[in-house]
Amino acid sequence: MHLSRGQKLSIRDLIPNGSVSITIDYYPTDIDIAAFSLDKDHKIKDDRYTILFSNRQSPDNSIALTLHEGKAIFTIDIDRLPTTIDRIIFTATHDIHAIGKARKLEVTVGQQAGTYNAKEDLTTEKAVMMIALYRHQNAWRIGTIGQGFNGGLAALITHFGGEIAAPPPPSSSPSPTSNPVPPRLNLNKITLEAKQSISLTKTAPTFGEIKINLNWSRGSSARRGFFGKISSNKAVDLDLGCLYVLKNGEKSVVQALGKSFGHFDRKPYIKLLGDDRTGDVNTGETILINGKFFDEIEKIAIFAYIYDGVPNWNETNGVVTLTVPEQPPLEVRMTQGNNNKTMCGIAVIDNHNGQMKVSRLVEYFRDHEEFAKSVNIFLRWVSARKN
Repeated sequence: MHLSRGQKLSIRDLIPNGSVSITIDYYPTDIDIAAFSLDKDHKIKDDRYTILFSNRQSPDNSIALTLHEGKAIFTIDIDRLPTTIDRIIFTATHDIHAIGKARKLEVTVGQQAGTYNAKEDLTTEKAVMMIALYRHQNAWRIGTIGQGFNGGLAALITHFGGEIAAPPPPSSSPSPTSNPVPPRLNLNKITLEAKQSISLTKTAPTFGEIKINLNWSRGSSARRGFFGKISSNKAVDLDLGCLYVLKNGEKSVVQALGKSFGHFDRKPYIKLLGDDRTGDVNTGETILINGKFFDEIEKIAIFAYIYDGVPNWNETNGVVTLTVPEQPPLEVRMTQGNNNKTMCGIAVIDNHNGQMKVSRLVEYFRDHEEFAKSVNIFLRWVSARKN
């Protein structure tokens, strides 16, 4: 069933029994998807029930989120939800671009029981309320909304009675207040700026599955880009890779060149999942790091290189995202490219006594060897090809 904007119906007309599943398929993959649980006044009462990339399940597990590249799947046990939750609003936001320009933003209720194109009728909104799951006369209903805010995430949070968390200003002592403090939500990715570093501490016995993703624009008028078309004379084959040094002194490279794809369950515990030769793969290129064995890793230096095509970094719109479970994603944008060089050193991950220190580079080099020397990893290099 195709759902139109403003349509309302009983959730049990679509899903006769059991938990409710809401799936959002979206592109580009840097759109942020969230579910806001609100009280009868349509305000956030308990931010632990705000479900998104940094908080993927509620305390009682009545709401859970599974994330894949370009897909968010919410599972809601409506019979277990606290009575204080009157409705759940499912939203999409982007930091820069209008959501209406997204290539895809589709909501599916159940197993294709109902679908809604959430970007229809949007114009300049950077944040959109897509659908609502809400109580009505002791039953649950679903309603499509399709309305948003030009102000993006900040306007959305304010509308729900909350505010985005920010570091507190320095103060010798806390100032008392008689006003209730609105919920403070840490919803933002962390975008690393020039020479910035950040350290991540384990929130579990291990870091889990660490994901490094490169997404980029092909640089051809036939290429979709992030939110539009990019023109160039020749498509660029941009590849993701990394250098690594293990605690035992072993060091090498993981990349498509030379088919050095690595391994996830054995040394080096780093694996490149595939090679996107065109840039047309929606998920881009991904390296997985087995965080269970992070203590055996000394250093990882992440890079991207142009294997084929004229170097034109400004047209690639390259974005590398580092995702660690239960941590805010770290994003590095490949800006101010040097078009005379084919190698971009993106970031370095260091193991500092079990902590993960991520440092932004975004420096450009003529080849692998020059980059490796800049991060103090010395290897013997030979020429190689993909085929």
